[in-house]
Amino acid sequence: MKSFYSLIKISPNEMSGDSLTIGIILSTSSGLKVKFSKLKKQLSKSIISSDNSIIDFVEKQILSKVKEHNKFISDNKKGLFEHPSLLDSEYFSYLSKYSNGLLKFTAPSIIADNVDDIKFEKLFSLFVDSSLNFEEDKKPIKKIEKMFFDKVEAKLISRVKNRVHIHQNIDSKIVPSLFKPFQIDCIGLNGVLVGAKALPFTQSKETLHKSINTYISVIAQLSSKFNKSLDSNNFFLIADQPNKKTQEYKLWKQLFSDEKLLKVISSDESDQVAEFIEDNNASTFLSSL
Repeated sequence: MKSFYSLIKISPNEMSGDSLTIGIILSTSSGLKVKFSKLKKQLSKSIISSDNSIIDFVEKQILSKVKEHNKFISDNKKGLFEHPSLLDSEYFSYLSKYSNGLLKFTAPSIIADNVDDIKFEKLFSLFVDSSLNFEEDKKPIKKIEKMFFDKVEAKLISRVKNRVHIHQNIDSKIVPSLFKPFQIDCIGLNGVLVGAKALPFTQSKETLHKSINTYISVIAQLSSKFNKSLDSNNFFLIADQPNKKTQEYKLWKQLFSDEKLLKVISSDESDQVAEFIEDNNASTFLSSL
């Protein structure tokens, strides 16, 4: 069975032909998926003249029908003979042509590719609600990043804030090649340079590459400026291991295994940097900044 999707629309005025897309329904061999936009539902409620509770009723009815259909698909696969689904592309073609009133469906759009959850979210973002979907996707990432930085702050920064520079911006005064300041979370001197940069691997591979390359360049420039050997310095990259199925993991693993100028540690291990600074009595040295 070919995958297809249909957009769920609310038409407050059938005579004008105006409509508002509030959701999307996707059909695959494993069943139906549906998603509604909270924002678009609220907008539709504000522009219909009748009782706007009908929007919630429509959503509830569609969700119930999807649940019923998916149970049918699941039970059907367990039997000796497969029975055709009633909610196929022909049915949605019929709905798109003959549905009247408030609720409308677009004609089914066939998809030649397998559609997983990520691709379904992209379809939702593209055709239903890009801004809301973007914000919803960002929420768990922001939460992970906050936990990451909070841990580094507690285990490292709070311990060394009276010893070395913390959240120090390195700008073109120190590294002339820098177009904009680059922040190192802590940096000090104890005969050799010691520093750490916390970098959450929730960002894109390209963004991570840029940050890491800039960090390495800053390390080299600082070492040259203060006449310190690259091999003798102690710089750390604080980065938690990302999902193994991502491109970010390949970059993290490469850094963890091969990078010589810095040591990769997790946020749980960031107290190692604090212990090193304390044991070696590292201190501030950028008095000119």
